[in-house]
Amino acid sequence: MAPSEICRLFGEAKFKEMFLSLNAAAMKLSLSEAGLSALRAPGQTSIRKRNEDWAQKLWRAMPTGKDAVGGTLLYQWLSQKRSPLISFYMDALAVPHKNGLTEENFWENVSAEQAQEAAQRLLGEAQFDKAEVAAYLLFLDFQHKTDKLAPLGLEQHLPPRQA
Repeated sequence: MAPSEICRLFGEAKFKEMFLSLNAAAMKLSLSEAGLSALRAPGQTSIRKRNEDWAQKLWRAMPTGKDAVGGTLLYQWLSQKRSPLISFYMDALAVPHKNGLTEENFWENVSAEQAQEAAQRLLGEAQFDKAEVAAYLLFLDFQHKTDKLAPLGLEQHLPPRQA
């Protein structure tokens, strides 16, 4: 599933919450991927107002079909704010990592069975939100252009599509 679709399924409120939890550098990187300016506008009287305006602009940019927009936001959010979730998965796979960050090619050395078994363990952990786990795992498969986790039907854990 494309990152932009994952973000759309999370909905505007969750998308903005994710964006607003990032540091300024990650916010600017996300804006850049969407081709949006990170300059402060005259009406932005505070950093909070600026960030909220940026979140709104980025949300409106989501339907452009640029997967890099959702992909950059998801990557930044997951790596900055959900490292325990990623670390748990890496540990379950017995992949060496530092706070969830690892060599990019680790996925090539993981069988579909290993990936699915570790994913099931992650989904079963009460400390992690199932929708966030599903988003991470779907994003992981998308990033590596595989479908190792497809048999798990991870989409069922995301919010339903809005009519």
